[in-house]
Amino acid sequence: MSYSTPGPLRLLERVARLEASGDAPDDGYAGAGARGVDASEIPASESEVLGLGMKLFLASLTMIFGATFAAYGIIWWRSKDTWQGAVDSGEVTRLAVATLLLVVADLAAARAYRSGAGTKVAFNSTRLTLITALIYVVVQSISWIPLIAQGDPQGDGTLRMEGFLFLMLTLAHAAHVLGGVVANGIVLARSTGGRGPQAGSLQMLYQYWRFLTVMWVLVLALLFGM
Repeated sequence: MSYSTPGPLRLLERVARLEASGDAPDDGYAGAGARGVDASEIPASESEVLGLGMKLFLASLTMIFGATFAAYGIIWWRSKDTWQGAVDSGEVTRLAVATLLLVVADLAAARAYRSGAGTKVAFNSTRLTLITALIYVVVQSISWIPLIAQGDPQGDGTLRMEGFLFLMLTLAHAAHVLGGVVANGIVLARSTGGRGPQAGSLQMLYQYWRFLTVMWVLVLALLFGM
C-alpha cells in the first residue's frame, strides 16, 4: 500500500525527491519538462506557495483573536455580577454602520477574486474594498472618542472595565482592517492601466477580508451576548 504525504508536506516531498535524484533543473523548475521530469514531480506553483503562506498567516491571526476573546470572556466571568454591558445605546448605530461597511468590503473583494486577474472589474472592486475599509476604520475611531471621554467616572484617567473591553476588541479588529487597507493599497499601486491585480493577490485579499468579516461577527457576538 502506497502512502502519499498530504497537503503542504507533499510539496516539500517533491522538492526533496528531485534534489536527491539530481533531476532538479539548473534553470529552475520551469524547465523541468524539457529535462524529462514528470509534471507531477514539479514542486508548488507560486499560487500554491502564496496560498500556504496565507493559511499560516490566518492561523496565527486566529490564535491572536482567540486569545483576545478568551481574555474578554475571563474578565466578563469574574465581574458578571456587576457587569453593565460593553455596548452603550449610542454605539449601536455606529456598530451597524461599521458592519455594513465591512460586509461591502468583503463582497467587493470576493467579486474582484471571482472576476479574475487583469480585469477592470477586479481593479474597481479592489479599490472599493480599499475605500470602504478605510471608512470603516474612521467610523470605529469616532466611536472610541466618546468612549474614552465618558468612561472615566472617577476622573482618574481610567476607563471602566466594560469600556476598556469594548475598546480592546474593536481596536484589535480595526488594526487588522488597517493592515488590509495597506495591503490593498500596495496591490492597487502595482496594477497599471486600470487592469486588475494578479490572481495570487486577489485570492489572498479575498481570504483576508472574509476572515476579518468572520472575526467581526464573533466580536459582535461577544459585545452583545455578554
